[in-house]
Amino acid sequence: MRVVKYQRISTNSQELENQTKSIDDQIDRLGWELIDEYKEIESGMKSRDSRPQLRKLLRDSRLRLFDRVIVYSLDRLGRSVVDVINTINELEEVGVHIFVVKNSIDTSTQQGKLFTYFCSIFGLDYVSCSPYRVPIARL
Repeated sequence: MRVVKYQRISTNSQELENQTKSIDDQIDRLGWELIDEYKEIESGMKSRDSRPQLRKLLRDSRLRLFDRVIVYSLDRLGRSVVDVINTINELEEVGVHIFVVKNSIDTSTQQGKLFTYFCSIFGLDYVSCSPYRVPIARL
């Protein structure tokens, strides 16, 4: 299985390494072949069209350079339900599935696809709470 990693953090004060170990462990556990990595420091509130590494990943998926995208959590793909669902659909249209490490979601299964949609919807709750979370995170 040819897999790529997509990692996103929102600010320079965050660490990509927090996602890296979990993703790498999962790739090793499943025996997948890591083909490439897409990393960016961009707010998840920005549309997917304004995130260069995500755009490159989507372009590469159309070229069928890989079979699967692995992310630490679904909110790394974005905070907008519409953007997340559109990203998943665009990948699925070319036969590329997503694996979400945090929840063990695999969009190659019907249960994984359904759960992904639910998680992206409930992710809006996180966004509405995030102004309250930011000051706490700085403590």
